[in-house]
Amino acid sequence: MGAGGRMSVPPSQRKQESGSMKRAPISKPPFTLSEIKKAIPPHCFQRSLIRSFSYLVYDFILVSIFYYVATTYFRNLPQPLSFVAWPIYWALQGSVLTGVWVIAHECGHHAFSDYQWIDDTVGLILHSSLLVPYFSWKYSHRRHHSNTGSLERDEVFVPKKRSSIRWWAKYLNNPP
Repeated sequence: MGAGGRMSVPPSQRKQESGSMKRAPISKPPFTLSEIKKAIPPHCFQRSLIRSFSYLVYDFILVSIFYYVATTYFRNLPQPLSFVAWPIYWALQGSVLTGVWVIAHECGHHAFSDYQWIDDTVGLILHSSLLVPYFSWKYSHRRHHSNTGSLERDEVFVPKKRSSIRWWAKYLNNPP
């Protein structure tokens, strides 16, 4: 199942559908976004201020622990181990700080709490600490979500038109 649900495809069809052009959807799916939302239980849409802040505090505790360990103990390591320890620290700390960015991102979607002013305050503080302007990002990101995949209106990701893809793209798994 780890192949994104492709395990159920018979082997004879796998070779036919291997080209990147054949993987691209060309028609709308047989369901709508509202049907997907109706299938999700209502309690999944309830915001909890305590739960949201608990995730944020948990991430900051992990960031602090990793920082403390790195700055206290890494200098005592012999030189070859130090070269290994720092990249491991960077990967772990970067993963946790990505979680902080995700919380800041959710503030922009008004998913952190039931109160817009709390979302904006937490989002502003977290985005500012990550050197990303919060309010301009929030408005442009909202426009991106309302126009995702649109060739004319999306500001962030604009897929190439099929007519503009070069002849050699079918030989690559992911054409540039």
